Amino acid sequence: MRAISKGQRVKVEKALEQHSSFSNSYFWTPRGNRKQRDRWTDQNNWTVGFKHEGVRYEYWSSVHCSAKNVYYKGYFTADGERVTVRRFKQLAGEI
Repeated sequence: MRAISKGQRVKVEKALEQHSSFSNSYFWTPRGNRKQRDRWTDQNNWTVGFKHEGVRYEYWSSVHCSAKNVYYKGYFTADGERVTVRRFKQLAGEI
């Protein structure tokens, strides 16, 4: 597999950082009032995608804050099919 570009590496590392920090988030209790929780939710819901060697890679981050819990779902895909975080770690050269 050919190495990814610097721009793609930044995207992959950001996705991996987000995933590792939020993967156990259901244990967290959010801080602040409803408006602050909504703002924090909006800041942490994002999508990143790029094409490498003819394969379209995407990551979706979905964060939701209730009054008592933080819920996170991270989706990694390659050409529209769900893959594990391992594929993105391989692209970043961590594995």
